[in-house]
Amino acid sequence: MEMLVTKFSNGRYRNEGELFKEVISAENVKLMGEMIALQALRTVKKFDMKVADKLYIGLIKDLHHMTEMDYTVSDGYDVAQTAICFLYQFVGHSANEIYGKDKQGKEITIKLACYREVDHFIRLLRNKPDRRGTIVESIDFTNYKALPADPVDCFEPEQTDYSKYDTLIEALHLTELELAILNC
Repeated sequence: MEMLVTKFSNGRYRNEGELFKEVISAENVKLMGEMIALQALRTVKKFDMKVADKLYIGLIKDLHHMTEMDYTVSDGYDVAQTAICFLYQFVGHSANEIYGKDKQGKEITIKLACYREVDHFIRLLRNKPDRRGTIVESIDFTNYKALPADPVDCFEPEQTDYSKYDTLIEALHLTELELAILNC
């Protein structure tokens, strides 16, 4: 994380600790939100490789190519935008100030509350990917060979055609005994 903070802050911060010591401002709120989103996705990635890995890789790619013209951001940047929007409410406050109390009565900081908000957003994407329309991938079933052919009406009585069987038996010229054994 230290290298990313240094790179995206143009050398202003050496590590994440220096970044979050400062007061939240319009200049650093974007970087703070992106770093919180990266850390949250890195943590979730350990437990859910499918969704979180795609979001994490997309966010890393977005951070490196954000300044390019006509670059379309990935779904991973939605996680960063959630963190940025949450932190924007607290411009002028330190990220380490007390935000409030959780369900257990324990005091939490603005930074921890932001992590929880981002984690909640990621959980929504993991459990219901189509809720926000972000992760859903359309699956093309046109060439899917495991699908059965057109369904047959299973309630109609099946009419079996024995004409091939009858012509084959006649061609064999079987005796009565052989025919009885074959038909038993």
